[in-house]
Amino acid sequence: MARWLIDMAGVKITVRAKIGPARDVAKLALASMRYERTNTTQGIELNLTFKDNVWELVDRSNNLRRKLDQAGDVIYHLTDRIVFHLADKAKDVHCLHAASVAHGANALVVPANSGAGKSSFTCWLVANGFEYLTDELILVDSQGALEGLARPIQIKFHGLEAIDRLLVNPELVQKGKFATALPVESLDGIAASEAKKLALFVFPKYQKSAEFSFEKLSSAEAGMRLMANHVNARNLEGHGFRAMMNLIRNTPCYSLEYGGFDTLPSDFSSQLEAL
Repeated sequence: MARWLIDMAGVKITVRAKIGPARDVAKLALASMRYERTNTTQGIELNLTFKDNVWELVDRSNNLRRKLDQAGDVIYHLTDRIVFHLADKAKDVHCLHAASVAHGANALVVPANSGAGKSSFTCWLVANGFEYLTDELILVDSQGALEGLARPIQIKFHGLEAIDRLLVNPELVQKGKFATALPVESLDGIAASEAKKLALFVFPKYQKSAEFSFEKLSSAEAGMRLMANHVNARNLEGHGFRAMMNLIRNTPCYSLEYGGFDTLPSDFSSQLEAL
């Protein structure tokens, strides 16, 4: 039996997997995350087994049990449970439904609802030289220091065509019926190894055939958008509103609309680095 302990923001989650295919897919899911190998189970337990060509994921804390037959779906559901428990129980940091990448010590944060093109845009950023932090959940303190849950980037079926040309090592991609998992190495990228400093918010919106638009947001509008993606607000004093507004006031905030990677300016990654 292999065990991995994820300890973030005071929340402990142990992933257990039996030797064999269950352990192999768990290693892929957790490869870029910050974890410790352990011989004991601490905190919340997520248990993964493999039998008769089917993986079974069990989360006893929520009486959840899923049977899955493709590695990409296993990775999605396993990391989704980790995201859920962090957002549900973290009390000392702000958990945002957002992607994040870094340039040097500075982090670019991409808050967005599902379907806005967040994960696809993250692939483009990683393929253009940014370090990968997360495509789903960041944990940020009131001073702007943040770290991300660095799961493999999750791309839904309808988004695969858009990112196909970004892949450098497609053999590393783990396909699924619901979602396909892209290890950062499949984009020839690297995962950040340490916490970063919040430096820029970009709120994306992908819309087919839309022209490129990149505009600065007022603090009020950015604050409203950010709070819509604040997933543990109920655990924090004042629902975290004052702390988030302080971050917004001290961080450049932009909206991005685009109709595909071809609509992005050739120097757009350099513009983001400069900001």
